[in-house]
Amino acid sequence: MRYKLAIVLAMLWSSVQAFAQQPCSTGVRIEGAITDPSGAAIPGAQVQAADGESTTTDEAGHFVMPCVPVGVGTITVQAEGFNSNTANIAGAVGRVAHIDLQLAITQMETSVQVTADPTAIDADNGAGTRTLSEEEIRQLPDDPDDLLLQLQLLASSGGGASSSATVVVDGFQNGSALPPKSSIASVRVNPDSFAPEYERPSSQGGRIEILTKPGADSFHGALFLTDSDGSFNATNPFSVTATPAGRRRYGFELSGPILRKKSGFSLALEKRDIDEFNVVNAISLAANGNQTPIQQTVSAPQRLWIASSRGDWQLSPKDVTTLSYSANVNNLGNQGIGGLTLAEAGYSSLVSEYDLRWSNVLTLNSNFLHETRIGYSWKRTQQTPLSTAPSLQVAGYFLGGGATSQNLNDRERDLEIDDDMMLTRGNHSFKVGVQSLGFFVHNYDPDTFNGAYVFGGGSAPTLDASNNPTGQTTTITAIEQYRRALFDLAGGAPTTYQQTSGTPLVPFTQWRLAFFAEDIIKLAPRLTVATGLRYAFQTAPSSFANFTPRVGVSWAPDKKSTWVLHLRAGLFSSPTNLSYPTQVYRLNGSRQSQALVYSPNFENPLTPVAGSIQVGTKWQFQRAFQQAPSAQLQIGVDHDLPHHWHPSVWFTWADGWADSRSININAPQVSSSNGAAPDPITALLAPRPIGPNQNILEYQNSAHTRGTVFWAGIEQKGYKRFTLNLGYWGVNFKSNGGYASAQPQSSYSNQGESSRPDWQSSGALAETELKLPGKIEVSAEFYMHTGLPYNITTGTDANGDGTYNDRPSYASAPGAGVYNTPFGLLSTNTVNGNVPRNLGSMPTVLHTYANVSRVFKLNPKDTDHVRSLTFNVRAANVLNHTNASAVGTVVSSPNLGQSIAAETARRMELGVRFAF
Repeated sequence: MRYKLAIVLAMLWSSVQAFAQQPCSTGVRIEGAITDPSGAAIPGAQVQAADGESTTTDEAGHFVMPCVPVGVGTITVQAEGFNSNTANIAGAVGRVAHIDLQLAITQMETSVQVTADPTAIDADNGAGTRTLSEEEIRQLPDDPDDLLLQLQLLASSGGGASSSATVVVDGFQNGSALPPKSSIASVRVNPDSFAPEYERPSSQGGRIEILTKPGADSFHGALFLTDSDGSFNATNPFSVTATPAGRRRYGFELSGPILRKKSGFSLALEKRDIDEFNVVNAISLAANGNQTPIQQTVSAPQRLWIASSRGDWQLSPKDVTTLSYSANVNNLGNQGIGGLTLAEAGYSSLVSEYDLRWSNVLTLNSNFLHETRIGYSWKRTQQTPLSTAPSLQVAGYFLGGGATSQNLNDRERDLEIDDDMMLTRGNHSFKVGVQSLGFFVHNYDPDTFNGAYVFGGGSAPTLDASNNPTGQTTTITAIEQYRRALFDLAGGAPTTYQQTSGTPLVPFTQWRLAFFAEDIIKLAPRLTVATGLRYAFQTAPSSFANFTPRVGVSWAPDKKSTWVLHLRAGLFSSPTNLSYPTQVYRLNGSRQSQALVYSPNFENPLTPVAGSIQVGTKWQFQRAFQQAPSAQLQIGVDHDLPHHWHPSVWFTWADGWADSRSININAPQVSSSNGAAPDPITALLAPRPIGPNQNILEYQNSAHTRGTVFWAGIEQKGYKRFTLNLGYWGVNFKSNGGYASAQPQSSYSNQGESSRPDWQSSGALAETELKLPGKIEVSAEFYMHTGLPYNITTGTDANGDGTYNDRPSYASAPGAGVYNTPFGLLSTNTVNGNVPRNLGSMPTVLHTYANVSRVFKLNPKDTDHVRSLTFNVRAANVLNHTNASAVGTVVSSPNLGQSIAAETARRMELGVRFAF
């Protein structure tokens, strides 16, 4: 994999050198947006520099002037129905100047002094912050899943897991589904999280901010189609048959005026048909009891509808209101299948989200802006199991039976009300606001109502050639235990059987309310200081004392401001995920009760038999459970090099001293041991601190997460023929929890628990765009992530705490229950093993994308009614790298450390788009 990446990067660099012969070494690149007094975009505005260079704003009001000489001095903007506006250019050679101008409807002409302020402290100036230009957005994938994944990969450069990145739309704080790409006007990834309006630091998951397109003053639209036929695409690396996955996407967009210069609308609709496959790669038993591999290719069709609509009304020259509605509906077949999970354990799913949002922006004068946002969301997840039989897990070999989720039907209603005010006075820029978010949860959650068997292996009688007990004991694997159960042999009782009963419906409400204030002070031309405070509280569970101050300093030591030093510091408090109160209110001992039977009868598991023990399970929050607090310190350096090269280096230190995890506070008090086969029944008979035969699992603030994130990158956007963005981030954390579902191996010891958190991954990226002769445009993106850590387990519950996270111990000699692994000799003859948590690492993941496009203008002489036809060829996973999504983790399994499932193989799609 490394030599493939080296070859690709070498070819990329040679291409860059070949097409980068026209640098703008005497000027600045100017990017910006032109809006009216209400903040609505003005498309078609003429932007002209004093030297005659000109351009026109796009539908979102954006413009780019690649190379304007520093000595030119000013740019002028004109648009029909608006007064012109002039901006003075003041920036160092090689910098990118961001100029956003408003055009007044009245007859008064305004003049604004605009500079490329290198010491600005705002959302655009953070570690790894990226604001994507219109051209960069156009080069992004058209498919919603691919688009989301690529934005998540970019957001992971902040140090958090890519899957934890939050997507927010049009300034609303509540995470939402991605809107259609055709409706997106701008994208900002990982804004400066130290601004007090943000609740989470970037190391806990990146942030993707999207603004949608407003209505236009003239009618514009597009029709599009992309097709990825199965004959173009590669086969899943674990499939023994061809998996000709295919997908087709088609739709339209339309925008225009309702009342000219007063109101406008925009619409977007697309449908996607996907014929994907899930591949099973498991081991089961044949009719004669011999092990046999199971390799199945299961069709997984998906049908997706995405729609969005938006209307903008200018109530007065200073007041604009916006109303939008979006819908996202996914029908997914044969989900949850693949790797060790058999087809019978899958389910069909319907996932939908509808968002109704209203906002109002009031600009009282050039120094004061007030914005109000109200949003209401409907979210629903329904699952239909392919089987209602009890779940059957043979640890490390296969998972069959029915899905434990069964007929899940989760409904959620979200209400968000935000209010912000921004005031500029002298050298001060103030921003204050309030954010309120209510979650009305109505979950129908019959988890394990169908029952669930687990075969984990362990101590069992030794059998002779006739399958009769010899009177001795040995250690057997999970699949040998399952074989004995099928043939009714000694030692064949399942490890556990779990069944839940009661009321499936779990309703509750959680409110989150936050107040924030920030003052950004320009103390000197090259020195900016920001101070802020955020206060937040929530219900379910209640947490009130969450004060989080923030501070930032940016300073340019040289007169030309080619060097800029940044310092940020602040406290954060992360709200409680909705899954935690869902679990507590579900398994509170009255709404639902859960029976966990050890060594049950395989045919009648709830009927007591000799040697079986039944234990109940209850969940709760610790007293005074709070939002997880953390502190972060960040230092950064930016530098401008000749020819528009812009490197940056950032270092972040983070400490979460009261992080979340869960602990069984009534676990059996069992001593650790090594060298003898454990007896779970003896462990269950050990004394408990509160009462017998009851697991009390408690969410606590008892974990500690600490670490650093290092970022180094260099960006080039000054050349006319290409852009380049290179970056590396190194993540180094230690944690004994880090999320509330994380549980220690032993409730009474933290030995071996402090390790890499499950989400930790360092990475690197390379992104480029090339403009080739013949008006052909090429873009390529490479994202490399080190493999995620994984925990090595025995597959059984030797200490009787109800959790299957027991780890093995290191062994010095082979024997029964000892396995030769890539990590050395590991033994399951242990209680609370000495192998540290998250010892394993999954293989490196490499995501590669490429796109080639050509735009044909059908009426180049008619600049007022431009019509164009765009053709493109796009590829995902260009190198067809096997990106493992799961590995074997049970020490007694033959697939320990081996990849058993992978992401989609190489896929190519052809696209055509007609715009008018």
